[in-house]
Amino acid sequence: MKLTLASPSFYRSLFTGDPTLESSRPREQRTAGAQPLCRTKPKRIKANMLNFSICSPEVWSLVTGPFLSARGRRGFTLLELLVVIGLIAALSLVLLGVFGGGGKSAALQSAQTTMANLVVATRTKAQTGGGGARLLIHVDPTSTSDPSRYLRYVAIQTQVAGEWQPVPAVTIFLPEGVYVVPGNSSSIPAGLFSADAVTPWTKSDGSALRSTALRANQIVAVALNSNFAEQWVSVSFASAGTTAQSGDIILAAGHRRAPGSFVLGESPVELENPETVRGLTLSTYGLPALINDRESF
Repeated sequence: MKLTLASPSFYRSLFTGDPTLESSRPREQRTAGAQPLCRTKPKRIKANMLNFSICSPEVWSLVTGPFLSARGRRGFTLLELLVVIGLIAALSLVLLGVFGGGGKSAALQSAQTTMANLVVATRTKAQTGGGGARLLIHVDPTSTSDPSRYLRYVAIQTQVAGEWQPVPAVTIFLPEGVYVVPGNSSSIPAGLFSADAVTPWTKSDGSALRSTALRANQIVAVALNSNFAEQWVSVSFASAGTTAQSGDIILAAGHRRAPGSFVLGESPVELENPETVRGLTLSTYGLPALINDRESF
């Protein structure tokens, strides 16, 4: 594409209407009835190497209009934000691995960021959809569809016309080696908490180190990316963005137990050390606050 620019004097005449500069206008611009774009005294604007006159918003929009993209006139969609969330989480894991020594600490920090962003995304979806939304965390130790889902697979559902519908773009595995600590429930399988840990699995107040936002009465059976229903624990948000499930969501380092080292009904994973935990606390307004160690829960 060939772009031809007129002389500086032409643009001055265009904006200021100075008749002495008429001769500098290109031939095709010289018409008897031509009127300057500015009929009022222009304002002089200096910006770095630019020095030009703008006399009205209309003129400014005429000059800049072609350069304003559609993105500048509308917001981002939830899907676009979630893609950014995923990229940030992946990048943070890589950077922490390179500059922060790697290992379980880096994975925990990445998982903590991912979980907080998923909470915010679920809350936002509840507010924009108007029918509520819920965050689902896989808690089925006996599932055979994919054993790696247990306490690592997270999804978002929205309520449409009274029915829960999954958000296809939001089904995420937490980083390898990081698991959600379940809430207080009689269904916690044997072998989940390492018996070799020197520090007991308790909070600073002596209560059990559990995700208090994940409650037994919120466990549901859902077939999500599976041919049969599995057990999930949900954290629900109302259309106002609030939740009745305020409390903690705790993440801990762990590993999958070797096949044959546990029987059916026992936990297929083992959480290693209560000192290597992170997570967040969720307020009734649905807002997460990050917590970085056991003593702070």
